[in-house]
Amino acid sequence: MADDKRKDIGKEIREWLILIVIGVAAVLAIRNFGFRITAVKGSSMIPNYVHGEYVFTDVFSCKLRGPKRNDIVICEYDDGVDGENFIKRVIACPGDEINIYYDDEEECYRTEVNGETLDEYYINEPMTSCGDREYPLTLGEDEYFVMGDNRNVSADSRDSYIGSFDRKNIVGIVRFKIVNKT
Repeated sequence: MADDKRKDIGKEIREWLILIVIGVAAVLAIRNFGFRITAVKGSSMIPNYVHGEYVFTDVFSCKLRGPKRNDIVICEYDDGVDGENFIKRVIACPGDEINIYYDDEEECYRTEVNGETLDEYYINEPMTSCGDREYPLTLGEDEYFVMGDNRNVSADSRDSYIGSFDRKNIVGIVRFKIVNKT
């Protein structure tokens, strides 16, 4: 009787361990290949995304087809010390030529992709800096040029210490806000 009880307990422990392992594997698979919930940090995407909001990030579509121009993405930036995730807008895709130039009439910098000036209705205010990179520049095979919507405070692809992002460093595409603070 005692042996039967021990066998039953052992069997139940094995079943629980199997369930836990399957559960952990499912969570890891969903997180790495399905979707993530990502916290917005900082002010670089104001007015569209603010610090403390949470967004639904689609990892699967990003890995499958890659981001498109104007997608909001989560980029992984590794400065050699801390791995950091940024939320930014894709401005230009592989093979695109990007130019940021000063518009004397508007008294601000404007963004041009493949010879066409962008209508950047989504930015917080007119752009007052083009960063420290030389323009025009043509993106490589897997490079994406990203900028924050709050251009005057955003650290992004305009800065040489960040530069363009390789596709492998774009974690996912933001689909919607889960927690909205605006």
